[in-house]
Amino acid sequence: MPNGHSHAFQRALAGAGERSGDAGSFWSWRSLMYRLAADLGPDEMELLATLAYLEMLESGFTSVAEFFYLHHGPDGRPGTAMAEAVVRAARQTGIRLRLVPVYYERGGFGEALDPVQKKRFAHESVEAFVDYVRALSGVPVGLGAHSIRAVAPTSLERLGAMATELGEGLFHIHVAEQVREVEESHRVHGVGPIGLLDQLGLVTPHLQAVHGTHADARERRLLAERGANLILCPVTEAYLADGIFPAAEYVDQGGGWAVGTDANVAIDAVSELRLLEYGQRLSSGKRSNLAGPNGIGARLWQAAARGGARAVGFPVGVLEPGAYADLVMLEDPCLLTGEDPDLDLDAFLIGGSRGTITQVYVGGLRRAGSRGAADQAALRAEAGRLIARLRQGPLSRA
Repeated sequence: MPNGHSHAFQRALAGAGERSGDAGSFWSWRSLMYRLAADLGPDEMELLATLAYLEMLESGFTSVAEFFYLHHGPDGRPGTAMAEAVVRAARQTGIRLRLVPVYYERGGFGEALDPVQKKRFAHESVEAFVDYVRALSGVPVGLGAHSIRAVAPTSLERLGAMATELGEGLFHIHVAEQVREVEESHRVHGVGPIGLLDQLGLVTPHLQAVHGTHADARERRLLAERGANLILCPVTEAYLADGIFPAAEYVDQGGGWAVGTDANVAIDAVSELRLLEYGQRLSSGKRSNLAGPNGIGARLWQAAARGGARAVGFPVGVLEPGAYADLVMLEDPCLLTGEDPDLDLDAFLIGGSRGTITQVYVGGLRRAGSRGAADQAALRAEAGRLIARLRQGPLSRA
């Protein structure tokens, strides 16, 4: 299973901002996230990414598209040290990384950058961003724009045109995640976020559209008809109270999709798929919305693996000649009998977890299930100390 969308550093936010007086919406949660982003250096970035990537491997993800905008150092100085920390984390754990550097140029529709955005996320120009991407030599990269609220239309057009040259044809962007974003897009541009991307010629098979929660019916059909890929993040979308995407309708239209762990506060591949289906049940009042004649587990895992391969741009997600030998092994006598593989995967989807996964291979090498418990315990202890310091520091400030 490829992970189509990740912000590794947000792993530190698990448990933060959950009291009744804390973050009540995505926008107030974002302020909490910015406090975390303000002071993280390369060492902290590497440790948090290592923890997140190890947990991804343990949960069945073998590749990851890291949607990366924490570019500059804590002092705001440009450079590649933060990105290189993510690359080291991927190499240490063995997960296959597609780094997606993300362009960020404004604080919102007609708004200036706030201090954290300006210091850590934004480049002075598209040209400066391109130079930064080129400096990441030897790293498989895609190309990203944060959102239509954070990047002007003219810049979006330029970035989309550069995606083939710089990002192997991959163009990632957050779209229609929040109602406010959609309303502001209609006010400023007369169309929703996906409608604007269409006007700019960017709704193509290269587009990796993240979330799409509040896209309207026309925009959803447009994604499906143009062959774009939609990256759903059900756990994070629930965590942030974003809403429920009408996935059953979209899948029936032939829309391509993947899943991502986004904020990484709970990393579990099968949980993403289970919550995707359960969200449809809660909104429709019907069971098995995304199932096929042979069940639901195999259908969802295989579809997400195919779509995830598109998101990361590697020959993965299938077991066939020419693809990487990425394998996930399951074992649980209470769930899996081996008598009927489709039924076993239904049981895995409904009752399984990362604990059902015993071994994970990436390119034929065992990357989870073989590491010593002491090594994992030491990493988690070190990461825990860092997260504790963050919770007592920037995450504790009002």
